[in-house]
Amino acid sequence: MSAAISAWSIVTGPSTPVAIGLATVIAVAAWSKGSFRPSGAIAAAVVGSIALRAGATWGGFLIVWFAWVTLGSRLGRARKAARTVGIVEKGGQRDATQVTANGGIFALAATVTLLRGDLSADDALWGTAALAAAGADTTATEIGTWIGGTPRSVRTGRPVPAGTSGAVSVAGSVSMVGSALGLTAVAVAIGLLPASRWWVVAVAAVFGAVVDTVAGALVQQRRWCPSCETATEQALHTCGTNTQHRGGWRWLGNDAINLVCTASAAFLAWGLASLLA
Repeated sequence: MSAAISAWSIVTGPSTPVAIGLATVIAVAAWSKGSFRPSGAIAAAVVGSIALRAGATWGGFLIVWFAWVTLGSRLGRARKAARTVGIVEKGGQRDATQVTANGGIFALAATVTLLRGDLSADDALWGTAALAAAGADTTATEIGTWIGGTPRSVRTGRPVPAGTSGAVSVAGSVSMVGSALGLTAVAVAIGLLPASRWWVVAVAAVFGAVVDTVAGALVQQRRWCPSCETATEQALHTCGTNTQHRGGWRWLGNDAINLVCTASAAFLAWGLASLLA
Protein backbone atom coordinates (compact mmCIF):
# COMPACT_ATOMS: atom_id res chain seq x y z
CA MET A 1 0.00 0.00 0.00
CA SER A 2 1.34 3.42 -0.87
CA ALA A 3 1.27 6.66 1.09
CA ALA A 4 -1.37 7.24 3.74
CA ILE A 5 -4.37 9.26 2.67
CA SER A 6 -6.60 11.68 4.48
CA ALA A 7 -9.13 10.72 7.10
CA TRP A 8 -11.97 11.77 4.79
CA SER A 9 -10.95 9.15 2.25
CA ILE A 10 -11.50 6.28 4.67
CA VAL A 11 -15.05 7.24 5.55
CA THR A 12 -16.97 4.05 5.02
CA GLY A 13 -19.76 3.92 2.52
CA PRO A 14 -23.40 3.34 3.40
CA SER A 15 -24.75 -0.12 4.16
CA THR A 16 -25.37 -2.42 1.23
CA PRO A 17 -29.18 -1.86 1.10
CA VAL A 18 -28.72 1.91 1.28
CA ALA A 19 -25.98 1.85 -1.38
CA ILE A 20 -28.18 -0.19 -3.71
CA GLY A 21 -31.14 2.08 -3.05
CA LEU A 22 -29.21 5.30 -3.72
CA ALA A 23 -27.55 3.94 -6.86
CA THR A 24 -30.87 2.66 -8.17
CA VAL A 25 -32.60 6.01 -7.61
CA ILE A 26 -29.83 7.85 -9.46
CA ALA A 27 -29.80 5.33 -12.32
CA VAL A 28 -33.57 5.45 -12.74
CA ALA A 29 -33.54 9.25 -12.69
CA ALA A 30 -30.83 9.28 -15.37
CA TRP A 31 -32.79 6.75 -17.44
CA SER A 32 -35.90 8.94 -17.21
CA LYS A 33 -33.86 11.86 -18.58
CA GLY A 34 -32.67 9.79 -21.55
CA SER A 35 -29.09 9.12 -20.42
CA PHE A 36 -29.51 5.33 -20.32
CA ARG A 37 -31.30 2.54 -22.05
CA PRO A 38 -32.93 0.10 -19.59
CA SER A 39 -29.93 -2.25 -19.67
CA GLY A 40 -27.59 0.70 -19.12
CA ALA A 41 -29.58 1.86 -16.11
CA ILE A 42 -29.30 -1.60 -14.55
CA ALA A 43 -25.55 -1.74 -15.18
CA ALA A 44 -25.13 1.78 -13.80
CA ALA A 45 -27.04 0.82 -10.65
CA VAL A 46 -24.67 -2.11 -10.13
CA VAL A 47 -21.53 -0.01 -10.67
CA GLY A 48 -22.92 2.75 -8.46
CA SER A 49 -23.85 0.35 -5.68
CA ILE A 50 -20.33 -1.08 -5.59
CA ALA A 51 -18.73 2.37 -5.60
CA LEU A 52 -20.97 3.72 -2.84
CA ARG A 53 -20.42 0.64 -0.72
CA ALA A 54 -16.64 0.97 -1.11
CA GLY A 55 -16.67 4.44 0.43
CA ALA A 56 -18.04 7.95 0.30
CA THR A 57 -15.16 9.15 -1.87
CA TRP A 58 -15.57 6.33 -4.38
CA GLY A 59 -19.28 6.98 -4.73
CA GLY A 60 -18.79 10.74 -4.77
CA PHE A 61 -16.22 10.58 -7.54
CA LEU A 62 -18.47 8.37 -9.66
CA ILE A 63 -21.37 10.79 -9.23
CA VAL A 64 -19.21 13.78 -10.22
CA TRP A 65 -17.84 11.83 -13.19
CA PHE A 66 -21.32 10.97 -14.40
CA ALA A 67 -22.47 14.59 -14.07
CA TRP A 68 -19.34 15.66 -15.95
CA VAL A 69 -19.84 13.39 -18.96
CA THR A 70 -23.59 13.96 -19.00
CA LEU A 71 -23.07 17.71 -19.24
CA GLY A 72 -20.64 17.16 -22.10
CA SER A 73 -23.12 14.95 -23.93
CA ARG A 74 -25.91 17.52 -23.63
CA LEU A 75 -23.91 20.52 -24.81
CA GLY A 76 -24.78 21.22 -28.42
CA ARG A 77 -26.78 18.00 -28.68
CA ALA A 78 -28.69 19.00 -31.82
CA ARG A 79 -25.55 20.11 -33.65
CA LYS A 80 -23.69 16.94 -32.70
CA ALA A 81 -26.57 14.72 -33.75
CA ALA A 82 -26.69 16.45 -37.14
CA ARG A 83 -22.94 16.12 -37.66
CA THR A 84 -22.71 12.44 -36.68
CA VAL A 85 -25.93 11.02 -38.13
CA GLY A 86 -25.18 7.80 -39.98
CA ILE A 87 -21.65 7.62 -38.56
CA VAL A 88 -21.60 6.57 -34.91
CA GLU A 89 -22.57 3.06 -33.90
CA LYS A 90 -24.77 4.06 -30.95
CA GLY A 91 -26.63 7.17 -29.86
CA GLY A 92 -26.47 9.14 -26.63
CA GLN A 93 -28.41 6.62 -24.54
CA ARG A 94 -25.84 4.28 -23.00
CA ASP A 95 -26.53 0.56 -22.81
CA ALA A 96 -25.06 -2.02 -20.42
CA THR A 97 -22.06 -2.72 -22.65
CA GLN A 98 -21.12 0.95 -22.78
CA VAL A 99 -21.52 1.36 -19.02
CA THR A 100 -19.36 -1.70 -18.36
CA ALA A 101 -16.68 -0.62 -20.83
CA ASN A 102 -16.41 2.80 -19.19
CA GLY A 103 -17.02 1.99 -15.54
CA GLY A 104 -16.25 -1.70 -15.18
CA ILE A 105 -12.61 -1.34 -14.14
CA PHE A 106 -13.48 1.38 -11.63
CA ALA A 107 -16.07 -1.00 -10.17
CA LEU A 108 -13.44 -3.75 -10.10
CA ALA A 109 -11.06 -1.51 -8.15
CA ALA A 110 -13.85 -0.67 -5.70
CA THR A 111 -14.61 -4.38 -5.33
CA VAL A 112 -10.96 -5.11 -4.53
CA THR A 113 -11.10 -2.38 -1.89
CA LEU A 114 -14.19 -3.99 -0.36
CA LEU A 115 -12.54 -7.40 -0.32
CA ARG A 116 -9.47 -5.95 1.36
CA GLY A 117 -11.68 -4.41 4.01
CA ASP A 118 -9.75 -1.15 3.74
CA LEU A 119 -9.23 1.66 1.23
CA SER A 120 -5.99 1.06 -0.61
CA ALA A 121 -4.42 4.12 -2.24
CA ASP A 122 -3.07 1.86 -5.01
CA ASP A 123 -6.55 0.56 -5.81
CA ALA A 124 -7.82 4.12 -5.89
CA LEU A 125 -5.03 5.11 -8.27
CA TRP A 126 -5.70 2.56 -10.98
CA GLY A 127 -9.45 2.64 -10.52
CA THR A 128 -9.62 6.42 -10.73
CA ALA A 129 -7.24 6.49 -13.68
CA ALA A 130 -9.53 4.14 -15.60
CA LEU A 131 -12.62 6.26 -14.99
CA ALA A 132 -10.77 9.51 -15.65
CA ALA A 133 -9.55 8.10 -18.97
CA ALA A 134 -13.11 7.21 -19.94
CA GLY A 135 -14.18 10.73 -19.00
CA ALA A 136 -11.33 12.32 -20.95
CA ASP A 137 -12.09 10.25 -24.04
CA THR A 138 -15.82 10.94 -23.85
CA THR A 139 -15.30 14.66 -23.33
CA ALA A 140 -12.89 14.85 -26.25
CA THR A 141 -15.49 13.27 -28.50
CA GLU A 142 -18.37 15.40 -27.25
CA ILE A 143 -16.59 18.76 -27.28
CA GLY A 144 -14.66 18.02 -30.45
CA THR A 145 -17.87 17.10 -32.26
CA TRP A 146 -19.67 20.13 -30.89
CA ILE A 147 -17.21 22.96 -31.50
CA GLY A 148 -14.31 21.36 -33.32
CA GLY A 149 -13.54 21.81 -36.97
CA THR A 150 -13.11 18.93 -39.38
CA PRO A 151 -11.26 16.13 -37.55
CA ARG A 152 -8.38 14.23 -39.12
CA SER A 153 -7.78 10.50 -39.01
CA VAL A 154 -4.76 9.40 -36.98
CA ARG A 155 -4.31 6.56 -39.47
CA THR A 156 -4.30 8.54 -42.72
CA GLY A 157 -3.99 12.17 -41.69
CA ARG A 158 -6.92 13.02 -43.93
CA PRO A 159 -10.10 14.88 -42.96
CA VAL A 160 -12.94 12.57 -41.91
CA PRO A 161 -16.58 13.12 -40.88
CA ALA A 162 -17.23 14.21 -37.29
CA GLY A 163 -17.81 11.22 -35.03
CA THR A 164 -15.35 8.96 -36.84
CA SER A 165 -13.37 6.81 -34.42
CA GLY A 166 -9.63 7.35 -34.42
CA ALA A 167 -9.83 10.99 -35.46
CA VAL A 168 -8.63 14.11 -33.63
CA SER A 169 -9.31 17.83 -33.60
CA VAL A 170 -7.68 20.68 -31.69
CA ALA A 171 -10.80 21.31 -29.59
CA GLY A 172 -11.17 17.62 -28.81
CA SER A 173 -7.52 17.21 -27.83
CA VAL A 174 -7.53 20.24 -25.55
CA SER A 175 -10.75 19.12 -23.86
CA MET A 176 -9.31 15.61 -23.40
CA VAL A 177 -6.32 16.89 -21.45
CA GLY A 178 -8.46 19.40 -19.56
CA SER A 179 -10.94 16.71 -18.57
CA ALA A 180 -8.19 14.37 -17.35
CA LEU A 181 -6.73 17.13 -15.19
CA GLY A 182 -10.14 18.28 -13.95
CA LEU A 183 -11.30 14.83 -12.92
CA THR A 184 -7.98 14.14 -11.23
CA ALA A 185 -8.33 17.39 -9.28
CA VAL A 186 -11.79 16.32 -8.14
CA ALA A 187 -10.45 12.97 -6.93
CA VAL A 188 -7.74 14.73 -4.92
CA ALA A 189 -10.13 17.36 -3.55
CA ILE A 190 -12.56 14.80 -2.13
CA GLY A 191 -9.75 12.65 -0.71
CA LEU A 192 -9.93 9.65 -3.01
CA LEU A 193 -6.34 10.24 -4.15
CA PRO A 194 -3.29 11.45 -2.22
CA ALA A 195 -2.22 14.84 -3.56
CA SER A 196 1.32 13.59 -4.15
CA ARG A 197 0.08 11.08 -6.75
CA TRP A 198 -2.19 13.34 -8.80
CA TRP A 199 0.19 13.24 -11.75
CA VAL A 200 0.06 9.43 -11.89
CA VAL A 201 -3.67 9.46 -12.54
CA ALA A 202 -3.55 12.46 -14.88
CA VAL A 203 -0.80 10.95 -17.05
CA ALA A 204 -2.48 7.54 -17.09
CA ALA A 205 -5.86 9.07 -18.01
CA VAL A 206 -4.40 10.97 -20.97
CA PHE A 207 -2.48 7.85 -22.01
CA GLY A 208 -5.64 5.74 -21.97
CA ALA A 209 -7.53 8.29 -24.06
CA VAL A 210 -4.69 8.44 -26.59
CA VAL A 211 -4.58 4.64 -26.79
CA ASP A 212 -8.33 4.73 -27.46
CA THR A 213 -7.83 7.11 -30.38
CA VAL A 214 -4.94 5.19 -31.90
CA ALA A 215 -6.69 1.83 -31.51
CA GLY A 216 -9.85 3.32 -32.96
CA ALA A 217 -7.91 4.40 -36.01
CA LEU A 218 -5.84 1.27 -36.55
CA VAL A 219 -7.75 -1.81 -35.39
CA GLN A 220 -11.41 -0.91 -34.75
CA GLN A 221 -13.65 -2.31 -37.46
CA ARG A 222 -14.48 0.09 -40.28
CA ARG A 223 -17.64 -0.27 -42.33
CA TRP A 224 -19.01 1.14 -45.57
CA CYS A 225 -22.54 1.82 -46.75
CA PRO A 226 -22.72 0.97 -50.48
CA SER A 227 -26.00 2.86 -50.91
CA CYS A 228 -24.87 6.15 -49.37
CA GLU A 229 -21.21 5.58 -50.29
CA THR A 230 -20.06 6.68 -46.85
CA ALA A 231 -17.97 5.30 -44.00
CA THR A 232 -19.82 4.33 -40.85
CA GLU A 233 -19.61 2.30 -37.64
CA GLN A 234 -23.13 0.95 -38.07
CA ALA A 235 -23.81 -2.63 -39.17
CA LEU A 236 -27.24 -1.50 -40.37
CA HIS A 237 -26.98 2.01 -41.72
CA THR A 238 -29.58 4.65 -40.96
CA CYS A 239 -30.71 4.38 -44.58
CA GLY A 240 -31.65 0.73 -43.97
CA THR A 241 -28.74 -0.81 -45.88
CA ASN A 242 -26.55 -3.58 -44.45
CA THR A 243 -23.04 -2.17 -44.43
CA GLN A 244 -19.83 -3.89 -45.56
CA HIS A 245 -16.68 -4.54 -43.56
CA ARG A 246 -13.87 -2.40 -44.96
CA GLY A 247 -11.00 -2.62 -42.50
CA GLY A 248 -9.85 -3.19 -38.95
CA TRP A 249 -10.69 -6.24 -36.88
CA ARG A 250 -14.21 -7.34 -37.71
CA TRP A 251 -15.05 -8.24 -34.09
CA LEU A 252 -13.63 -5.09 -32.51
CA GLY A 253 -16.25 -2.37 -32.05
CA ASN A 254 -16.23 0.95 -30.23
CA ASP A 255 -17.28 -0.52 -26.88
CA ALA A 256 -14.28 -2.85 -26.90
CA ILE A 257 -12.03 0.09 -27.75
CA ASN A 258 -13.41 1.97 -24.74
CA LEU A 259 -12.49 -0.99 -22.55
CA VAL A 260 -8.98 -0.89 -24.01
CA CYS A 261 -8.89 2.80 -23.05
CA THR A 262 -9.77 2.22 -19.40
CA ALA A 263 -7.60 -0.90 -19.09
CA SER A 264 -4.58 0.91 -20.54
CA ALA A 265 -4.98 3.77 -18.08
CA ALA A 266 -5.40 1.41 -15.14
CA PHE A 267 -2.35 -0.63 -16.13
CA LEU A 268 -0.12 2.42 -16.49
CA ALA A 269 -1.29 3.88 -13.16
CA TRP A 270 -0.65 0.55 -11.45
CA GLY A 271 2.80 0.31 -13.03
CA LEU A 272 3.79 3.84 -12.03
CA ALA A 273 2.51 3.29 -8.49
CA SER A 274 4.53 0.07 -8.26
CA LEU A 275 7.69 1.84 -9.37
CA LEU A 276 7.17 4.57 -6.76
CA ALA A 277 6.36 2.18 -3.91
